Amino acid sequence: MEIFSKLDFMKIGKKIRFNEIRKVWKKENDFSDWLVTEEGVSLLAEELGIELENLTRESRPGDFPCDIVGNRLGDESHIVVIENQYGKTNHDHLGKLLTYAAVHKAMTGIWISETISDDHRQVIDWLNENTPSNVNLYLVALRLFKIDDSPVAPQLDIVCRPNESVKSTKSQNSEADIVRHKWRTEMWEQIGETILESKPPFRLQKPSYSHYSTISIGRSGFMLNMLLTPKNGSVGIELYCQVPWKSEAFSNLSEHKVAIEQEIGCSLTWQNHAENKSFRILLESQIDPKNSENLQKVKEWFRDYTLKMYTAFKDRIANLQEPV
Repeated sequence: MEIFSKLDFMKIGKKIRFNEIRKVWKKENDFSDWLVTEEGVSLLAEELGIELENLTRESRPGDFPCDIVGNRLGDESHIVVIENQYGKTNHDHLGKLLTYAAVHKAMTGIWISETISDDHRQVIDWLNENTPSNVNLYLVALRLFKIDDSPVAPQLDIVCRPNESVKSTKSQNSEADIVRHKWRTEMWEQIGETILESKPPFRLQKPSYSHYSTISIGRSGFMLNMLLTPKNGSVGIELYCQVPWKSEAFSNLSEHKVAIEQEIGCSLTWQNHAENKSFRILLESQIDPKNSENLQKVKEWFRDYTLKMYTAFKDRIANLQEPV
C-alpha cells in the first residue's frame, strides 16, 4: 500500500555555505556599516538575544576607534562594544576588544569573526568565568549561506557566551535574592510563551530576574517596559521616553490621549515631571503577580495589553517631529 504516493511535497532547497564574504561586504568597515542598520540590529537580536540601540560607528573616546558602540535597549548605562574581524581570530583583535571595553566602561563585549581559534575561545570562556557578574563577553562566528539562487543570508553562531547561572549566582548575596530572582525569571518565561502564541509584531527580551522586560517600539529613546510589581500588588506596561526633547514628545502624544485610551480600552497614567529627563505613560492593573492563583490572569493580561499598547503608540511615536 503506497501511503505517500498521492501526497504533494513543497520543494526543499539545499542550504549551501557561501565563503566569499568580500563579495558581500568588501571591507570589514562595510560589514560594520551594515551591522548598525535595521537589518543588522535585528540579526543581533535574533541570533544573540541582545536588543541594542543608539549604535555609533568608529567611536573614539581614547586613542583607538571602536567598530561599534551602543547600549542595551532601555538601559543607557549598559554599554555594548562590538569588534568585527575578517579571517581567523588573532591577538590583535582580542586586545582591541578588551581595550574598547575598558575605555568605554562596557558591560558587554561582542567579537565577531569568520573563523574562531580554539585558544581565543578558551580566553573568552575564562574571562566570562573570572570577571564580575556585570561583565559579559560573546565570541561569535559569522557565516553566510545561500539556498539555490537566493540572496546571501548571514548567520551569527555563538561560540562563547557568559554562563548566566554562574554570573547570576555571583551577583546574589543571600538565599532570599536567589529565590526572588528565580521567581521573576520563571514568570517572564511563562508570560513570554503566552505572548508568543499570538505571534506579536515585536520581539521579547530573554527572560531575566529584572522586575521589567523591555520591548523595542522602533525609535531610539522610546520603549515599552512590561512591569512586575508585587510590592504594589500589580502588573503594568509603561511607555518610557528619555530624549532631550521629551517635553515636546509628551505634549504631542497627550493631544491624542482620548483616542489612545479608547484604542487600548483603559485609562492611562500620564507622568511628565519637569525635574526628570524622562516621562512615562503607564497602564496598570491590580493583579498581584506573586499570587500563584493569578498566574493565568497575569499571562493573559500581558498578552492582550502589551499588543494594545504597542499598536496604539508605535506609529504615533514614529511620526513625532524632533524639534530643530
